[in-house]
Amino acid sequence: MNKLSESEKLPRNYGIEELMTPSDIHLIQAIGANPEYNIRAISDILGITPGAASQQVTKLAKRGLVTKNRGVKNEKEVFLTLTPLGEEAFQHHETLHEEIYQRIISRIEPLETKEIQTMKRVLLAMESVYEERLCEVRRELAQHNARNEADECMGDSS
Repeated sequence: MNKLSESEKLPRNYGIEELMTPSDIHLIQAIGANPEYNIRAISDILGITPGAASQQVTKLAKRGLVTKNRGVKNEKEVFLTLTPLGEEAFQHHETLHEEIYQRIISRIEPLETKEIQTMKRVLLAMESVYEERLCEVRRELAQHNARNEADECMGDSS
């Protein structure tokens, strides 16, 4: 887990001229996998605030990777699409994931069906524990932020 965490902090080449951070490529991945989603929906997928997503999208738009399109019915709503350069990074990232999966599979084959089922159960259990923990941390963070906002409001009214 620590090696994966360390790996997730390093900028990389995703088939375009410049290096991209993991947070950049994860945003590209979310947009590429969910064309025409708005910033709020993308922020929900990534587990970040809409404001943070908006700032990151603006940076990626300036780099020519993402376009922001105003909604027809609601001009305040911004929908996101990948530019050809963003699509190139997205496809490269998808290919990279597939190559990693294939490398893992080649190192653990051949497995019997029972072994595969056991591994699947273990991995699903790990995923569910981490998902629960993410929910707990997000809830704690929201409570913390709400308390700080309330404290600021109380300080303003004095």
